[in-house]
Amino acid sequence: MEKLYFNLSEEEFSKERKILLWGFAALFFLAGAYILVVNLVLGQKSIPVVLSAAPFGISLVVFIIAGFATFKGTDLFFLINDDKIEYKFGMIKPATHSFKWIDIKELVMPHKQKKVKLIFKDGSSFVIDLTWIQKKKSSHIRKHIFHAAREKDLNVIKVMNLAKKG
Repeated sequence: MEKLYFNLSEEEFSKERKILLWGFAALFFLAGAYILVVNLVLGQKSIPVVLSAAPFGISLVVFIIAGFATFKGTDLFFLINDDKIEYKFGMIKPATHSFKWIDIKELVMPHKQKKVKLIFKDGSSFVIDLTWIQKKKSSHIRKHIFHAAREKDLNVIKVMNLAKKG
């Protein structure tokens, strides 16, 4: 089996998209500030102050998205090799997860979700959620996990969707 390694820190947002995000955030912030200035400083009461809440709210959301796109971690990865599945991914506080093939009893692979459920020999399980990874990368990772599991004679169960907890 060949090794699969993806550097997840690169190319999620291009520089142009980051500039657009920061520009839109600034534009909505200025729109909210303009409404406040027109009402409070210039005394035009035809535009209520409450209308500034929408642009400020939108600018806050876009600022948060732009911040995550700009300042995300640089050591995010996904690795599949002969010994283990290992990855580090997350938006706020990324954590490294590592699973050895010899500890895995079977896999559950849903058809309609970008997830893989690992069921271990000790009875516990873990769901690898690939939802936040680009579609091309996540489908490549899922295919590689599937073929690696078949090569290691693990039971692979295909389902339509993973059951929700609860």
